[in-house]
Amino acid sequence: MKILTLILVSSMTFAASVANSKKEVKKASSFDTKEEVIENPTLKTLSGSLKRWSFYSTFAYKGGAINDLTSAERPNIKNAQGTPSLSNISGVFGAKYRLTKSDNISLQAGMYMATPFHSNHTASTSTIQKEFDDNSQELDIDNPVLSYFKTYNLGELQNVSFVKYQHVTRGTEKDYGYQGAAAFSQAMAYRIAKFAYIAASATFTQYFFNKSKTKYMGFDMSLLPYQTERTYQLSLSTEMYLRRNISIRLISDIYSRYQMRRESEMEKRVLQQTIAGTYFFNRDISIAPNIRFIAEDIRADRTNVGLTLNMNL
Repeated sequence: MKILTLILVSSMTFAASVANSKKEVKKASSFDTKEEVIENPTLKTLSGSLKRWSFYSTFAYKGGAINDLTSAERPNIKNAQGTPSLSNISGVFGAKYRLTKSDNISLQAGMYMATPFHSNHTASTSTIQKEFDDNSQELDIDNPVLSYFKTYNLGELQNVSFVKYQHVTRGTEKDYGYQGAAAFSQAMAYRIAKFAYIAASATFTQYFFNKSKTKYMGFDMSLLPYQTERTYQLSLSTEMYLRRNISIRLISDIYSRYQMRRESEMEKRVLQQTIAGTYFFNRDISIAPNIRFIAEDIRADRTNVGLTLNMNL
């Protein structure tokens, strides 16, 4: 009887110990309850899944002008150096780890493919034709990205802050001396009505290089005219929800500058406007067709049509 009593007491003590351990583990990982930090649907998709480990990705298709959606070429409406002249699919994909309820770290790889829907094309210029001949339908998986980001509220202002570094492994960019890029970006949203927000985004990017010249036909050629050292971007937007899972955003650049390597002055870039509609399949998956244009020069052949897909699983 004493032995039976001892076994019973020991079992109860062990069970109580296990129960307390489970409570402590649950308390230590309370952010696994998937509690939301912010409620704006666009920022929630941007911040990724609420799981501890998840697949974290964004893909973008950039097509032709609105008057020729099937064209392999796309107009350079911002007249920016280094902008691809061909339609393309680009993006990043990889893993995200949720450190706390509001802190995340991700490791992703970049992907890029020019003219994914065109196997042949007669270009408008010899330069674009060479770009097509060299890169058409070739899938590049490169340019790994390490990032840390945080979701939080400052009063009524919802925020996602990003710090990231991208290491350049893509051959075409390495040819121009690029080694990597560090960036800080901030996305914010303020709710002004039940189904409307005012939002802003700002990005600063600093590029790094490992060479300033290269050999071309046996001669030294300077790469400095092709090397952008840093960029600054600020935009404002209005976001309206027609339904809980359908929104329309009107986005306008209000500041856009870039500085070439070893130059002291910053140059202006043309300010771009975007109209985007977003359909949210659920919290973590959304698709957004968009049209980009320059308000001062609105023409059908001076637009860019595209599509952005966010998938967090």
